[in-house]
Formats: sequence, C-alpha cells, structure tokens
Amino acid sequence: MHFYRFGVFFCLVVAAVSGLPLTDSFPTGIGSMADNGCVCHGSQSNATEVALHGLPIQFESSQTYAITLSLESSVERTTNASHGGFRILLSEGLLEPENNSLVQVIEDGWTHTLVGSAMRTWNFTWTAPSDNTSAVDFVVHGNAVNGNGNSMGDMWNSFGIQIPGSQYVGERENPQVSDELNAEQYSILYGGILVLLFFLYRTLK
Repeated sequence: MHFYRFGVFFCLVVAAVSGLPLTDSFPTGIGSMADNGCVCHGSQSNATEVALHGLPIQFESSQTYAITLSLESSVERTTNASHGGFRILLSEGLLEPENNSLVQVIEDGWTHTLVGSAMRTWNFTWTAPSDNTSAVDFVVHGNAVNGNGNSMGDMWNSFGIQIPGSQYVGERENPQVSDELNAEQYSILYGGILVLLFFLYRTLK
C-alpha cells in the first residue's frame, strides 16, 4: 500500500517539477527575480540578441537621449500572443518610456507590461545625470518568447554597457551580466523542495 501511494506521489512530483519551468513566462512584467537574467527559461542563448540603440559614446550633463531596446531572435512569433519581455537596470539618470502602457517599474527596474509583451522593441528617453564625471551602467535582460503560454522554446540573452560622462577620467568597464541564481530565486527553489519533501513525508507516513 505504501509503495503504491509512493508511486502515485512520485508521478505527481515529477509532473509538478517538470511543470515548474513551463509556467506562464511573466507576460505582465518581472521584478528583481530577473536581476540576473531570465533563469526560469534556462541558460542564455545567442539565438536572441539584446541591443540598446541610441546610447552616446559619452554623455553630457543632463542631456536627453532617445534610445530603443530591441530583441532580434530566431524564436518565431505567435499571432495574438506575447512576443518578448525585458528587465532594465540602470545605475544613474532618468529613464522614461515613450508609452507608459508598454513599460512599468517593478522593484527598481524597468520591465514590460502585459500590453508591452506583444512586441520586441520598446522606446525610451534617457536623461543623463548632471555629473558628467561619473559613469552609468546599463544592464538589460531580454527574452524572446513564442507565445505558447510556457517557457519551452523561449530564448533569452543579456547585455551590459557602461556609458562614461564627457569628463570621466577612469577606466571604462562594462558591467558583468550573470545567469546565476540570486537569493530570491534560491529561496523559491528551496521552498519548493521543502514543500515537496513535506508532502512526501505525509504520503509515506
């Protein structure tokens, strides 16, 4: 009897664990959970190229720049479904979306909205900081999705760049992007494992 119950539970656990990365791919935006990338979609892939167009080589004090975030990917689009998403982290300056219905701020980072997930390009205005002796770091994680309602077949990548001010005298070092799990992601993973172990214990008891 215990063996039968364990077998049933084991199948349920396998199905649940297998389904974890297949859940909806955050079409309404993503917070700090994605500060290290879209790790719920596996490792980074060169099948998706993330780019910020319009950034200056050097910025001038309080100058505004029109920039565009774009995702170029081999991932095919599905009609009337999500096509992409992103998370932008910015060290200094003011970033404003061209269309507020497409972009939002969640946990100190910019990300897509549900409406904004239906595209792969987003337009912004960046106002540089007044201190042109500083340098600004941009980190962008972009995910090209196929709109099938889960993470299978989606491809993501990251992009990091440092823009120095016109009077900056230090060395230019682009920020490092990482696909390692952060503390929040580890807590979710370990929490899920503990829940599964608890139910396993109750099943075998």
